[in-house]
Amino acid sequence: MHATDERPNDIILGLDLGQAKDYTALSVTEVVGSPSGEPNRYAVRALDRFHPDRYQHVVDRVERMLPTLRQDVHVPPAGAWGGSFTYVRPRVTLVLDRTGVGRAVGDLFTEARLDLDLQLVSIHGGDTVTTDPDGGWRCPKRDLVGVVAVALQNGRLQIATQLDHAATLRAELKNFRARIGANGHDSYGAGDDWREGNHDDLVLAVALSLWWGERSSGIGFAPVPADLQRVLAEMGV
Repeated sequence: MHATDERPNDIILGLDLGQAKDYTALSVTEVVGSPSGEPNRYAVRALDRFHPDRYQHVVDRVERMLPTLRQDVHVPPAGAWGGSFTYVRPRVTLVLDRTGVGRAVGDLFTEARLDLDLQLVSIHGGDTVTTDPDGGWRCPKRDLVGVVAVALQNGRLQIATQLDHAATLRAELKNFRARIGANGHDSYGAGDDWREGNHDDLVLAVALSLWWGERSSGIGFAPVPADLQRVLAEMGV
């Protein structure tokens, strides 16, 4: 618990579940306050990349992080005269990619009822965000790529160099490419496909955090240029 004169920033965890021998990646991103009406800024505070022995170990790993992430913040009264101090916890949201093997892990997180807001996202190759019957989200791959591209281009994404796996994340970003599929749909990934070629697990974990941060901000998404391939090239990504 610590004292401050500001409300705590929201924390968004992005979780990409790896298949078989692939890495599972977890990002911890802070939504940094911006002036009213301006897009959010984001700071990646921690990165984790590991091979879980069992799916339950992923849940346990996140649960162990929560006491640190949800420390009470001492907030003084809003009025100038009197009033009592309050203790406010940062809002923590976990955004989990439940495409493929992620569905089983999503069920485990639902059953665990951890002290966080759980958002389950299935990634598809279309162009529209929809909801699943169980309340989850269906998100186009192009939206995830676009939110990372725009945040980097506008200087709204910060990645501390001293973080574990920061060098790996930067390498993934350099390998990250966009292409327009022959069938008219957008498909993106490190190499020729979202799940093939170079690893992109950390990029996807961060993208999930940013996507939810933009969606839940109340401001809406920053405009995404139509030609994402050109935008990525201009950014050197």
